[in-house]
Amino acid sequence: MQTQRRSQTSFDPRIRGYRFGQILAQANGAAYYAARQDLDTILSKIDANSIDSLAIVPGPFSVRYGPGLSFIGIEAVSPLGNYENGPEFHGRTGLKYQTNGEQWNGRQTFWGGDQDWGFRVGYGHKTGNDYDTGNGDDIPASYKVRDVDASFGLWLTESTKIEIAAIRLDQTDTEFAGQIFDVDFLVTDGYTVRYTMENQTHFDKLVFDAWYNRTRFEGDAQRSGKRRQIPELNDPISDPPPFVGCCRLSFFGFTDVDEMSTGFRTATTWGDSKVDDVQFTLGADLRYQEQELNEFDVFDPTLGGGNANFPIPRSHHSNPGLFADSTVVMTENWTIKAGARVDWVSTDIEGPTEGRSVADLHAVLGNNFDQDFHPFAFYLTSENKLDDHWTFSSGGGYAVRPPTLTELYAVDPFLAILQQGFTQVRGNVNLSAERAWQVDAGLKADYKCWRAGVQGFHSWIYDYITFEARDTTFADNGIENGLGVNFVNTDLATLAGFEAMAEYDWTDMVTPFANMSYVEGRDHRRGDRGVLPGSSEEPLPGIAPLQSRIGFRYHEAADNPRWAIEFAARIVDSQDRIASSLLEQSTPGFTTFELRGYLQASEGLRLTAGVENLGDVRFREHLDLRTGRGVYQPGINGYFGVEWTY
Repeated sequence: MQTQRRSQTSFDPRIRGYRFGQILAQANGAAYYAARQDLDTILSKIDANSIDSLAIVPGPFSVRYGPGLSFIGIEAVSPLGNYENGPEFHGRTGLKYQTNGEQWNGRQTFWGGDQDWGFRVGYGHKTGNDYDTGNGDDIPASYKVRDVDASFGLWLTESTKIEIAAIRLDQTDTEFAGQIFDVDFLVTDGYTVRYTMENQTHFDKLVFDAWYNRTRFEGDAQRSGKRRQIPELNDPISDPPPFVGCCRLSFFGFTDVDEMSTGFRTATTWGDSKVDDVQFTLGADLRYQEQELNEFDVFDPTLGGGNANFPIPRSHHSNPGLFADSTVVMTENWTIKAGARVDWVSTDIEGPTEGRSVADLHAVLGNNFDQDFHPFAFYLTSENKLDDHWTFSSGGGYAVRPPTLTELYAVDPFLAILQQGFTQVRGNVNLSAERAWQVDAGLKADYKCWRAGVQGFHSWIYDYITFEARDTTFADNGIENGLGVNFVNTDLATLAGFEAMAEYDWTDMVTPFANMSYVEGRDHRRGDRGVLPGSSEEPLPGIAPLQSRIGFRYHEAADNPRWAIEFAARIVDSQDRIASSLLEQSTPGFTTFELRGYLQASEGLRLTAGVENLGDVRFREHLDLRTGRGVYQPGINGYFGVEWTY
C-alpha cells in the first residue's frame, strides 16, 4: 500500500495500483466514502492513536466489505478492557513536533471501566504551516484539525455485549498544494453500534454492526498561497509578466459537498478457527450513500466558462448484499479459506441541483440516470506450512466493482485525480461495472536469525474504468496540462507486480532489513481513444514506480527492546511507464535517508525522535500534482515526540 499526499493531513491510499472506488474502506464496521474524491479520504478521518488493528486486503480476497477489488479494514481499540480486579482508570498524553512546517500534534486519551463496562474518550489537536522543499521553495500546506473519539461498552450477560462509538473530525483552513481548491472547513460525524453474542446454542458468534456517518465541507480557490502556487488562476490584467494575458484564467471558485453513508451488517458464525477444523460465516449487509457536490466556477468566458455550477448532482447508491465465507483446516499444516457474495446496486440522480435543471443534466450526461448493477464475487486462498520454517501461500479471486457516483454523474468539476492536476472531469452514465480476476502466490521463511518473504500477483480487469481526453481547451489557451476528461471503460487492463522483504539478526543488537515493491499497470485496449495521441496499448495512469527501503536497526538485545535506532534509505526508481494520452509526465528517481529512534524511558514514558530526508533532497513522487509550479515533497524534517501513559 502506498499513499498520495494531498495535504499534510490527507493521504489517498493506493493498493497494488488499485485506487479510490476500487478500494472499499471501513472503520469499526462502518463504510466510509470520500465526500469529494480529491479533498477527502478515509485515512484523514481516523486518528492513528485510536486504531487497534489495520487490515489491508490487496485484492478480491474478502467478501465482508462489499463489492470492491481491494479493501482497508480499521478496528478501533475496544472500550471493554480486562478489569477483573475492579474499577480502573487510565490516561495517555502525547505530543509530537515537526520542524518543517512547524507542525504540532497533541492528543489526550482517557479510558477505564469495571468488570462489566468500559469507556474510552480521546481528543486530538493538530496544526501546521507551509513546508519547505529540498531547495527551500515554500509549499502552501497549512492546516488546523481537531478530532474527538468516544466509545462505551457494556456486557449485558456473560456472552452478550454492546459497544457504541462516535467520532467527530473538524478540519479548517487546510491548504491542498497543486489543487484548485482548499478546504475552508470540513466536518465528519460518525456513529457506530456493535452488538455481539457468543457461545450460543444455535451458533457460536453473531455480530451486528450499524452505522451512520456524514461529511460536509466548503472550500474555495482564493487563498494567496493558492494563487502563488498556481499563478494561472490569476487575473492577467492585475498580474505582471512573465505570464501573458492568454495564460491566465481570472478564476474564482467555490465548492461545497454533503455526503452521507448509513447501513448495517450482520454475520453469524459456526465454529472457532482456533479449535475447530471448519468455521463458517453467513451474513447480510446494506450500504446506502447519498452525495452532492456543488462547484461554482467563474473564469474568462472566452475559455468556455462564465459563471456556472459544475456539480455532482444529489444522487444515491443503494447496495444490499449477501455473503458467506469459510475457513477449513485440511491438515495440521494446510488451511484454506473461501468466500462468495452477491449484491444488487442501484444508483440514480434525485433531481435538479442549484443552477442546473434536469434538462441541463441530461444534455451533459445523457438520459439514463437510473442504473442497476448486479455484482458478485468469490475467492479461494490456501496457506501451506511446508516445514518448520517455510510457508507457501496462494489464492485466486473474482469480483465485480460498480462505478461510483462520481464516475457516473460528475458534470465537469475540477477534480485533481490525474497527475497533471488541472483536470475537468465528466461522468458517464453508460459505464459498465469492472470485472477482475486476480491470482497471488507467495513464499515466506522464518528462521531464528532471519526472516524473508516474496509475494507476486497478476490481475486481469475487464471493462476497467479509466479516462479519455475529451478536450484541450485550457491547454490550447496557454494553461499547461489543462485537460477535460471523461470516465470510460476499456476492454482489458492488467495490474501485475510483487512485494519482497528480508531481515537478518546479524548480532543480538544489529538487524539489517530490506523491502521492495513494484506494480505495472497497462491498458491493453486503448486504441485511438481520446483527442490526444498515445500508443494503442498504453500504461495505466497513476502507477507508482519500483521502490525499496534498505537499512538497519540498532537495538537493545532483548525480545522487546526498550530502545532502538533505525537508519534507512528509500530508493525510488524513475517512472517512464506513463499514459501520454492523458498528459502524464515521467518522473526521475531519487533516494532519501532517514534516522529515527525511540526510548522507553520508564514503564509509562516513551520518547521518539528522528530526521526525515537527511540530505535535504528536492524530489517529487510520481503521483504528485504538476499543476502550476508543481508539488514537491518536504525537505529535511526533524521531529520529536513524548507519550506518557498512566
